[in-house]
Amino acid sequence: MIKIETEKCNVQNNNFGENICNLGYLSETMAGEKHLIKEIIDIFLKQFPEELQCINDAIKKTDYALIKSIAHTMKSSVLIIGISSVVPVLQEIEDLGRTAVNIEKIKELNQKLNVICMQAISEIEREKYKYI
Repeated sequence: MIKIETEKCNVQNNNFGENICNLGYLSETMAGEKHLIKEIIDIFLKQFPEELQCINDAIKKTDYALIKSIAHTMKSSVLIIGISSVVPVLQEIEDLGRTAVNIEKIKELNQKLNVICMQAISEIEREKYKYI
């Protein structure tokens, strides 16, 4: 389950089977309104896998401008849903995309991004039923 609290989760928690999501910010922003939280979760679950696929495709094509753009957009999505551990990964991908260098490092970071995001999506899919 996703912890709804103010502490931040980090990537290391993932190694111990703990949750990497924190819906505290979303819950606070929506003043605990379950229907609004569920609506945002549903939007996230629809759009975020598409964003993840887009960045994967951009990396396969070595499209640095698109990599930078998508990484930037994804940061907002992960912050609102409480996946703060991937923000530094996305920031580094964005920075490398901006400078149009080191596609191998981008690929390495993208693997990490995919693992964390797939776990987060799974956690959020389980958690959303609390907001029905």
